[in-house]
Amino acid sequence: MSDGAVSPPARPRLWVFNLDAEIELGQGGAGYQSSERVRRALAPLLPAAERLLEPGDSSLDRLEAVGGRAPASSTTGWLGAAWCPTPSALRRLARAGAELPPCPAAAVLRRVNHRRFYLDLGGGAPGARYVNDEVELESTLRERRVWLFKRPFGFAGRGQRRIPLEPSEDDRRWLADGLRLGGIVAEPWLELSGELGIHGLLDARGLLALGDVCVQETDRYRAWVNTRRAAPGEVAPTDVARLRERATAVADALTREGYFGPFGIDAYFFRTAAGPLVLNPLGELNARYSMGYPLGNPRLPGAR
Repeated sequence: MSDGAVSPPARPRLWVFNLDAEIELGQGGAGYQSSERVRRALAPLLPAAERLLEPGDSSLDRLEAVGGRAPASSTTGWLGAAWCPTPSALRRLARAGAELPPCPAAAVLRRVNHRRFYLDLGGGAPGARYVNDEVELESTLRERRVWLFKRPFGFAGRGQRRIPLEPSEDDRRWLADGLRLGGIVAEPWLELSGELGIHGLLDARGLLALGDVCVQETDRYRAWVNTRRAAPGEVAPTDVARLRERATAVADALTREGYFGPFGIDAYFFRTAAGPLVLNPLGELNARYSMGYPLGNPRLPGAR
């Protein structure tokens, strides 16, 4: 500051790492609680998510794991923060006595995290479409290609399945369940030749900060494995510019829907039938924090 004054220290944040937010958004009802099975399945991802913790911050998940429920007396006065501010995450923060953060309504979170949202923005693999019913599903399967089908809500590779030319009985059951959940995204299966990501932060006025381009690694099921910041010159300037341009357009669409907060988009390179590598700058969208967010590190002016 020009007058030499020292900025007051940031208040510590009490975090809820509800990595199962998409399950809650998909269910759409009140009263969601994480099951023990889901918590165990997501436990290996917690260390990567907790890179969001800054000095002085604490994790409500860890406090509750030690004591069953964090006493409000120990957390009153903290600022609340959540991986995704779903109703259950806000309830937990309020019960712990933390100050609730400003956040979009639950209906907005559900709308912008539904896979139809990024599909309507031109995202997904070339030839992707939303399948609403059995007639559209059979028409899609008759195209005789390998498909990647995705449920309306999913995370870390969950909620999606590669379907071969001849779907098995179990594949058919999975697809039918997806239709009952409100439809499924169908994307032609592509062999990827590198994956990228970029993260953004939107405030309630629509002010946008974009982070650094990151390189992502996924397994054969397209589940997240690792993220690192791209090295200087590793990604061509033209591809960086395309990724930032698409992220800005996505931010505009999120703002129009009433969303503010963190988001990330996944991108990838694939080889066309003609041979050259092509960048798809919007493979998926996550309107929440994500594993690579601390590395991309978008910062609004004056933000903590």
